[in-house]
Amino acid sequence: MKDQRGFTLIELLVALGIVAVLVTLLYQTFNAVLRSTQQVDAESEIDQTARISMGIMVNELKSAYWRLPGAQADSTPFEFVGEDGLTAIGSSDTLRFTALSHARVEEGMTDPIVSVLTYDLVPVPETETTVLMHEEETNLLSLSEGSLERYELAERVVGLNFRYFDGKEWSDEWSAGDLKKLPKAVEIQIFLKDDTGRERRFITQTDIPLGQTS
Repeated sequence: MKDQRGFTLIELLVALGIVAVLVTLLYQTFNAVLRSTQQVDAESEIDQTARISMGIMVNELKSAYWRLPGAQADSTPFEFVGEDGLTAIGSSDTLRFTALSHARVEEGMTDPIVSVLTYDLVPVPETETTVLMHEEETNLLSLSEGSLERYELAERVVGLNFRYFDGKEWSDEWSAGDLKKLPKAVEIQIFLKDDTGRERRFITQTDIPLGQTS
């Protein structure tokens, strides 16, 4: 006669226990992989935000333009002013400068594009961060009507710091009107906060071509 004995209760409990352990291990492994993926995605997003915003500022700073008052009979307010700032969140510098970009042809006339650019931080209290704002006023030398545009350059900013190089040393502030020249280089530091609350610092430097001739 064949043995028709089934599983005992103890054997079933042991089997269920093994299955439960395996499921727990699989869940923990999946959860760890998911958290790691989310962290990589968050870091990638922060990296991209920093790269884009700093790239824009570097390109615009390379077009920085300034000249002594009275060099030409006009009232265009050429400037390059970097102010050092500090808030409860962190560094909150402001930079305002005139930029001269490529010429354009409109109806047979060539006009240089002159803009006044401003970078500053605007607080976002509910997130304990700030937004890096970009303001551009154009076209100061054109007879045509200019424009004023202000938009967000980066979010989740917890610090913005500029430093200026005069050829010998770095300083935290700059006024072309007082110093009668542009800096030779500018250092940009941006501090961003990711989803986990961790702060990350990004730093780059750019030369100021017209500052090299002063």
